[in-house]
Amino acid sequence: MRMKAIKMPTGERRFLLKRRKQDSKPARKPDNRYVSVKVLRKVALNMLPFYRKIACNRVFSVKWAKAVREADLDTMLKMFRSVVSVPLSSFATNAIGYFIDFPFSEPIGPYTNATSLRPGTTQFTFNSTIHQHIAKAILPLYTEIIRNPHYTALIVRAIRNNNQAFLDRLIRSKVITKRLISIDIDYSGMFLGFRYPASKFVYYNQFFRERIL
Repeated sequence: MRMKAIKMPTGERRFLLKRRKQDSKPARKPDNRYVSVKVLRKVALNMLPFYRKIACNRVFSVKWAKAVREADLDTMLKMFRSVVSVPLSSFATNAIGYFIDFPFSEPIGPYTNATSLRPGTTQFTFNSTIHQHIAKAILPLYTEIIRNPHYTALIVRAIRNNNQAFLDRLIRSKVITKRLISIDIDYSGMFLGFRYPASKFVYYNQFFRERIL
C-alpha cells in the first residue's frame, strides 16, 4: 500500500491519495514490454544524486529514514528536492519505503523507482543503515546504466524476454555484495532484494511500471 502519495501535475500542486498493494509489486500484472534503454537511463540518472547523498551523508540518511517511518511526505519531498529537481509524476510512501514516479510519454506513462519492504510484513519500519548500505551497493549499477547504453540494452532485453538468469548475471556484475539475495523480473522492471543482519526483513530496490486502471 502506498499510504500517502503526492501527485505532481504542472507546478507540482500536491494532493493525497491511497493505493492498495498486496506486496512490494503493483496489484495488477501487465507484460514486460514497457521498458526501454531511454527509460532506465533517465530514471537512473534522476535517482543517482539522491542515492549518492544517502550513501555518503549519514545525517541525511538518518533523517530520511525517520521521515519514511513517520510517512512525513513534506520532509521527504523537501529532502529529495534538495538533490533532485527534475519533474515527477508522483511521490509516495507507505511508512516502510518510498516510491518515486517519473513521467514518460505513452504507452509507458509513469515509471517508478522505489526502495521498500514488503507491505504486510511489518509497519513503520525503515532502517537508515540498511538503506545506506543498499545505496552504496547500487551506485555502480546506476552509474553503468547511465554511462553504458549497451549494458542497459542487455538489461532491457533480459526484462522483455523474462530471462531471469541473464538479468541475474548482468546485475551481479555491478552489485557486488552477498546481501543481494534475489533479482526478479516483473511489471516491465526489476526488483532487487537485499537482506542484512540488522533486520529480518528484505529491502527491495525497484524499477517498475505501475498503471492504475
